[in-house]
Amino acid sequence: MRRYETVVIVDADLPEEERRPLFEKLQGIITDQGGRIIKFDEWGRKRLAYLIKKQSHGYYVLVDFCGPGTLVKELERNLLLDDRVLRFMTVLTDKEFDISSLEREEEQEDIKKEEVEEVTEEAIGDSDSMMGIKDTQPEKIEEELKDAD
Repeated sequence: MRRYETVVIVDADLPEEERRPLFEKLQGIITDQGGRIIKFDEWGRKRLAYLIKKQSHGYYVLVDFCGPGTLVKELERNLLLDDRVLRFMTVLTDKEFDISSLEREEEQEDIKKEEVEEVTEEAIGDSDSMMGIKDTQPEKIEEELKDAD
């Protein structure tokens, strides 16, 4: 299998209800052709460097996927036929891609996220104790406010 990245620029004036089916269709093509989606990242509305089809803004989406070469042909064929798509570009990122390496990458990312969360929780706890903030419960605060009245 090979690994690809495709950036798609869709008409920014499309409402969410019309964009969603287009993105689902792209994901469906990838999975139906024997590919696997690694990452589907919506970058959102951005200003274009120059007018494309008389549009000054576009909605950007990055699709990172792996699959056979025939998958790319089918995906690009569908993107060419869809009027909602302003531009797209597909880049080969890895000629020999192994799915097991992807699973290892995902495990490493999960471990990094857990470490960051632990450090963040420790930092928040330390800053709270330095500032004299105590762990209070909302029920106790409400009772104290009622007693004060």
